[in-house]
Amino acid sequence: MENRPKVSFCFTTFMRYEILRKTLESVSNQTFSDFEVIVSDNDPKQSGRAIVESFDKRFKYFPNVENLGMIKSFNKSLERSSGEFIVMIADDDPVYPDMLQTLLGLSNEYPGYGMYLGGCDWYCTSHEIGKLYNFNVGTNSCLSNKYDLDHIDFFGPAKFLKKLFSFEIFPHYLWSTCIVKRNILEKLGGVPEYGTPFLGDYAYISAIGSDSGCVIINRSLGQQTLHKENFGRNQNEEIAVAAKNFPEYLEGKASHLKEWPEIKIRVLRFTALWVINHLAFLRNYFKKTGHSDNSLSAAEKSVFAISYIKKFRTKYLLKKKAPLLHDFIVKTKSKLS
Repeated sequence: MENRPKVSFCFTTFMRYEILRKTLESVSNQTFSDFEVIVSDNDPKQSGRAIVESFDKRFKYFPNVENLGMIKSFNKSLERSSGEFIVMIADDDPVYPDMLQTLLGLSNEYPGYGMYLGGCDWYCTSHEIGKLYNFNVGTNSCLSNKYDLDHIDFFGPAKFLKKLFSFEIFPHYLWSTCIVKRNILEKLGGVPEYGTPFLGDYAYISAIGSDSGCVIINRSLGQQTLHKENFGRNQNEEIAVAAKNFPEYLEGKASHLKEWPEIKIRVLRFTALWVINHLAFLRNYFKKTGHSDNSLSAAEKSVFAISYIKKFRTKYLLKKKAPLLHDFIVKTKSKLS
């Protein structure tokens, strides 16, 4: 394709003007410049147009005719893009200047993989939010403490999934700090759609990794911003949807691997832990803010009706009622192992 950019940044946004501007600025500061930016706006009134068009011609604005929701809008950006590599990026997850240069360097040094992935940071914007997440105000590293800074490793599909779902690479992941090959993402059907955005980043990363493996570098290449507009506190009915559909989606993508039975056990445990941690966080959030939400009790009931999560009920009750004791037990077990 003539004049095809090396990389396409694919955004979706909805009425978060200054947040979007800051993230677009982080992209414009990349030390590698052969990229395009596709922004699909879920606001039919096109409120994001002026912000996107204030940047150079690499930044392209597309209004959706209606609010498509996050995942469908991401996939519209994929359709509208043309880069050899794709970066899916949320409008509140700025990337660091060396992100593209670092990952494209890995792709040149270790060709043949479908994904090149860096680490990330949590960025906490206020002390109130920090208390909720148990983070410091400012930057909180999500790099691996098992490896030196800038350590590089590479994994085939099965090994990558085993380590991903056992927390053996990074403690947290961002899809905005990885580049993926366009042809592989298109073959897999784009950004995963299975009824909820919850765990969508893990579905995206794991599906691509299950196809053609991954190269990782233990260096922070971007950040996830923790602020009062983060989604996920008012979609409690979707927690059970994620608990059911995420493992099923991944099985559809990775069951061709002979190691799938072992991987599936790790996927189910990972998903159960995510569910109970998220439920416990929401309980703590409502307690500290003085808010209440009856849908959370309904979500708990739905979640613990799922067979593979039932055995985690005691852990959840301990985490909800006595979080300090829960954390002490977890740390003690970790030291003993």
